[in-house]
Amino acid sequence: MDKAAREKGKWKSRDAWFCVLVLVVLQFTMLLGLRIAARSSPAFDHWWEAPLGTGIIYIIQDALWLFVAFWFSRVQAVRDFLQPSGLRRGVSVLGWCAAWLAIAIAFIDGYGASRGLTASSRRHQPLGYGAFSLAWYYFTLSSVVIAPFCEEVVTRGFLFRALRGRYSFLVTTIIIICFSAYFHRSSGLRSAFTLGCLTSLWVLLCIVRERTRSLWNCLLCHAVYNLVCTHLWIPAIAILILLVPFIMYPIWGRRRDTTTAAPARDA
Repeated sequence: MDKAAREKGKWKSRDAWFCVLVLVVLQFTMLLGLRIAARSSPAFDHWWEAPLGTGIIYIIQDALWLFVAFWFSRVQAVRDFLQPSGLRRGVSVLGWCAAWLAIAIAFIDGYGASRGLTASSRRHQPLGYGAFSLAWYYFTLSSVVIAPFCEEVVTRGFLFRALRGRYSFLVTTIIIICFSAYFHRSSGLRSAFTLGCLTSLWVLLCIVRERTRSLWNCLLCHAVYNLVCTHLWIPAIAILILLVPFIMYPIWGRRRDTTTAAPARDA
């Protein structure tokens, strides 16, 4: 019965490949439909480029990503998805150290932007995203929380775990890099420097997922990377302060367990 339970909770690489295929086809279909609608309707084109339209489209895309990953994981309830995806493990010291490496990669990307080497240096700020406007708050929330959460749950929460059951860490990481590069191809095709920075981040996230088995560590790294790259310094400070309890909890928990176990060993 224990073996049957383990097999039931084990994700298959075949389902991960189907998930990848569906996500690729889904994004291609959505972009094609949006471009056709934009060409046929100038009003829709204007709405699509506005903050409200962009936000709604991103929310729909993120929701579809989570639904597809949940569907192919073949779990019966959300709680069954949490443990294998790494969402039940908290932020660890190793995850915090990796977050500083993610910040370093973001600063390297920023240096490339100052030299005109990255895609971000050629990208103009969309209209309507003035500081402290409603669109600015949504952009901050999307960049720091929503996008990292959805991307990490699907990519390293489900796909990495399912593929890792069959392939080696190196092969799984290469597959994940190719998958992520496809969905960031607009930035990668404009700048090899940007692609190099993103690839370094993806490798770091895969290593963190492999070593800590916690998805929250990956989310932390992804979030702080986006914070630095988008120059959201005020929310960056606020979020890092809010993350302090999550960072200190594993350290405090281990010290408490050690203190509790010491009298037992002496006895």
